[in-house]
Amino acid sequence: MLDPTIMGWKDRGFYLGPHRNQLFDNRGNAGTTAWVDGRVVGCWIQDEAGVVHVRLLETVPASARRSLDAESARLTEWLGGVKIGTGYVSPAMKQEVLKPSAGTRVR
Repeated sequence: MLDPTIMGWKDRGFYLGPHRNQLFDNRGNAGTTAWVDGRVVGCWIQDEAGVVHVRLLETVPASARRSLDAESARLTEWLGGVKIGTGYVSPAMKQEVLKPSAGTRVR
């Protein structure tokens, strides 16, 4: 799955900020993305059980984080354990991050 929303613009600075190298390869392919207020702020991944997690690349307001977490839970439920393959796994998708609620690491 490649997302034309993020890939469809030649000038990407207005929605990517400093995150281009974390999300794109040198051919213009992008991995998954998480958006807040018209800007990319991170990506999403699924764990072994198919649970969707958001990986932030920048700090977002607490209300935005709650919205991203709610959407992750909704998407997890909707997918019902089905894992979605992507055409490109970005560096951001590969990073190990802390889960904010439990303090445990997620890959």
